[in-house]
Amino acid sequence: MSVDHYENFPVASLLCPPALRPAVVAIYHFARTADDLADEGDASTEERRQALRDYRADLTAVAAGQPPSSRWPQVFTPLAGGASRAPAA
Repeated sequence: MSVDHYENFPVASLLCPPALRPAVVAIYHFARTADDLADEGDASTEERRQALRDYRADLTAVAAGQPPSSRWPQVFTPLAGGASRAPAA
């Protein structure tokens, strides 16, 4: 998915400090993809729910430092990279 698809993001991302932009883009892609899974295309309600459960499982894996499935590499590879560089809370 290109960030150009949603017109406000490219403008808003310019307001972020350059060091934060990769993390912000990763979070944006995560949120946009979750939204698209929920309401884009011709999938049935149950197919959407299952896709969102699978998506959550990949997020849980990344948060635990585990590899996600190969279903959404464009989302979870950058997200995992950002999570590994984030300071511990």
